Amino acid sequence: MSKLYPQQILQEPGVRMSLTEKETILKKFPPPDTDGQIYADAIFEGGGVRGVAFLGALRCCHDLGIRWRKLAGTSAGAITAAVLATDLSMDDLEQLLGDLDYSIFLTQKNSPLILNGDPADDLQSPAWTLIFLTISRQMGEYSAQPFRQWLEAILSKGHLQSFADVKKLEKERELKVVISNLTRGEMLVLPDDLRRQDSADSDALYQQLRLQNPEEFSVAEAVRLSMSIPLFFEPGKLGNDLIVDGGILSNFPLWIYDKQSGSTPVAPRWFTFGFRLVDTGIENQIKINSPVSMLSAMFTTMMKARDRYHQREMDKGRVINIDVTEAAVTTTDFNLDADRKAKLYRLGYLYTKRFFLSSNFSWEKHLKARGFGE
Repeated sequence: MSKLYPQQILQEPGVRMSLTEKETILKKFPPPDTDGQIYADAIFEGGGVRGVAFLGALRCCHDLGIRWRKLAGTSAGAITAAVLATDLSMDDLEQLLGDLDYSIFLTQKNSPLILNGDPADDLQSPAWTLIFLTISRQMGEYSAQPFRQWLEAILSKGHLQSFADVKKLEKERELKVVISNLTRGEMLVLPDDLRRQDSADSDALYQQLRLQNPEEFSVAEAVRLSMSIPLFFEPGKLGNDLIVDGGILSNFPLWIYDKQSGSTPVAPRWFTFGFRLVDTGIENQIKINSPVSMLSAMFTTMMKARDRYHQREMDKGRVINIDVTEAAVTTTDFNLDADRKAKLYRLGYLYTKRFFLSSNFSWEKHLKARGFGE
């Protein structure tokens, strides 16, 4: 099994922040809350198995003493947000996620007629994938049930099953998960948008799901819907609606907690950090020279363009960009070995530390950029 050994990585020269660096960074934060704690909100981008880098980023934040309030994410980012909403410790998360053999999620292929090689390359050749899925009359290569069962077990260890449990574990905490509804052609944010159905649809959906209110909806199921990578995993269903990866419509929902209630904007009490995975090998200009490459380019643009525009407008110095290029890991690289896990973890920690130490990072600048303060 490809295990991750975080403590070995953190002992490498220049990785873990020093006491002096920690003191320097904490001076840039707002004063601790009334209970003496340092809080922040966090939004996590989707990125498949490259989300291991978030573990390193979270360890860096843990070293600073940051505790999380509002959490949200898409796809792999939704997995991270969900496990952070449990009462599991940072050590627990590193062990449970670091020891994970991602190939267990690919144990149920939806048809023997689906022929493929290394899953890391599947989405790079969408034409063949489409042919095999058409022949087999399937809408995804793999069942998402192994993932759903694994996540449900992890969340149960952290005493989290439904969205209602989030506030039971931490009174002021919130959790939101982004999904894409193909049937209705819209993005949904769970659990909030379960209320957006018209009254007849809402009653039918609640009855079908055996819910009394949106907060009773399963977190594991919400995340499973959000990470249903099109063509790769079978789509999920919400009632009678077909649901796929939330990244189709918003892979990096940095905007999700920016909405203001009422007419008078209220200044934030703490930072909202966006954790984003950058891969320059993927994000360079796409070469389009055939219908197949155009299809691939349209898929990539659909997942990234909206959020890139939003980030240009609303970055505000709060986005922690983790460059994972050197790890050479694709979104669907489920055969992730220990060395590349270690690279992702190390990069997550180092880029997060670098962000906090940069001259552009401070509470005053954050407030001003978001329209508050002088």
